[in-house]
Order: sequence, then structure tokens, then C-alpha cells
Amino acid sequence: MRTRALYTPLRRRADFGLVHTKGKRKGDALLQVRALPSPASVVVSTPIRLGIIVSKKFGSAVERNRFKRIVRAAVRNLGVELHPGWDILILPRAAHEAKMPAVRDALRCLLTAIGALTPGADNESGQEATQG
Repeated sequence: MRTRALYTPLRRRADFGLVHTKGKRKGDALLQVRALPSPASVVVSTPIRLGIIVSKKFGSAVERNRFKRIVRAAVRNLGVELHPGWDILILPRAAHEAKMPAVRDALRCLLTAIGALTPGADNESGQEATQG
């Protein structure tokens, strides 16, 4: 069974630049998150637009792609807790050996601090993911 997508990717360089320069910024030891409410001119059918920036300094292509897969899975796991209408940009700090639960928890804290997430809105799916 296919569910509705939770995000669409940020694609345009201008969108990345706008979120990077004008977005609210929060970070911890694992990740840095920048978020900006989506412009009114942008119409999307998903709650958020997501961008992930991982430079070559992070590691090999395998390591970069692994990090991106983990972040996408963590965002999907946050589910309906995400507020619609946000552009979110995620950058790694020291996430080389990070596992999905750690990334999910870091994202939950950072996005809540920014205001793009309501904690506890989808407790059932969060419990299933941590148990399974």
C-alpha cells in the first residue's frame, strides 16, 4: 500500500540559497538544520520541501548517500508531526557513524526548536519504529 508523500525535494539552486541564507538555524553535535516557511508563490501537494547538503569533505559517495538515506527515513518517520509549508535544509556535522534513531531524535529536537514540528502528534508510529 502506497502512502502519501511527506516531502518533495528542494530542486532549484535559488531555493537552496534562500533557505541557507534566510532560514532559521539550529544545530547540535550531529546535524545542522535550516528552515524557512515556503514562499506563498510555491504550491506543493506535500507538507514540506526537503533539501540535504552533504559535501565531499564528509566522505566517499557511499557514506554521503548512506547519510541521505538515513535522513530521508528519519523525516518519513516523523510523519504527521511536520507542520506544512516549510522548506527544510539538513547538513551533517559529525554524523559518520550515526544510526537512524539518533538522527530522528536530533531532527525532532531541532525542528521543534525551529517551530516546524509538533512533538507527540504521532506517538503511535514513533513507538512502532523504535520497537521494530
